[in-house]
Amino acid sequence: MEQIERKIDYTRLRELSDEFTQLWRRLQSFYLDAVAGFTLVRGSVETEQAQARSFIRGSELDSEAFQDTRTFTYDRIFSEEFCTPGIHHATQGEVKTRNNPGGENFVTLGQLCLTSFYDFWNDYLRREYVIAKGHLDRNEKNDELVKTRLREHASHDICGDLYHLRTSIVHNQGIATSAVERNELIKWFKPGDPILVTSDHMRAIFLGLLTYRNELFRE
Repeated sequence: MEQIERKIDYTRLRELSDEFTQLWRRLQSFYLDAVAGFTLVRGSVETEQAQARSFIRGSELDSEAFQDTRTFTYDRIFSEEFCTPGIHHATQGEVKTRNNPGGENFVTLGQLCLTSFYDFWNDYLRREYVIAKGHLDRNEKNDELVKTRLREHASHDICGDLYHLRTSIVHNQGIATSAVERNELIKWFKPGDPILVTSDHMRAIFLGLLTYRNELFRE
């Protein structure tokens, strides 16, 4: 028992906990800032439409349906040099729809955060954790041994669930595969469902990953 404890690098475990905390905070702020942007863009369009309708009150053009057909432009927000706003084409209705809660901007943002969390864990944190716990030599070249040690000493329900969702997003055009039936915690989607990640889903994921961070810090 004493020999095992001497192999554990507690300083490195603390560093890994801090690194995961930094990632968590960065993605949480990214999500919140982006959602705030979605809300402001949608609100800006709605305000512009209300003003336009006030000028044509009572005419056949005084309807949300007509206003939604008008062109949306970023020229009042960005300069022509910034990230090609001048070649962006959308109607005001399309902009409102994609920026509504549950719209494709919310879904894409959630999918990006989900895959970012999993990739950090699988491509970096998982192996570093096993090394810090003394179960794997940093210079180990045997891939099968590495996979075995990772599976035996660095498996977590929420990370396994995120793996199944990430696979569906990245490799199956965002449609849930049969693997989601093996999820232990995240059971929102059935095979064949689109992985529509809402703000409620992201709240649960952020809280679940915060619990994982706390477990890592406790070690």
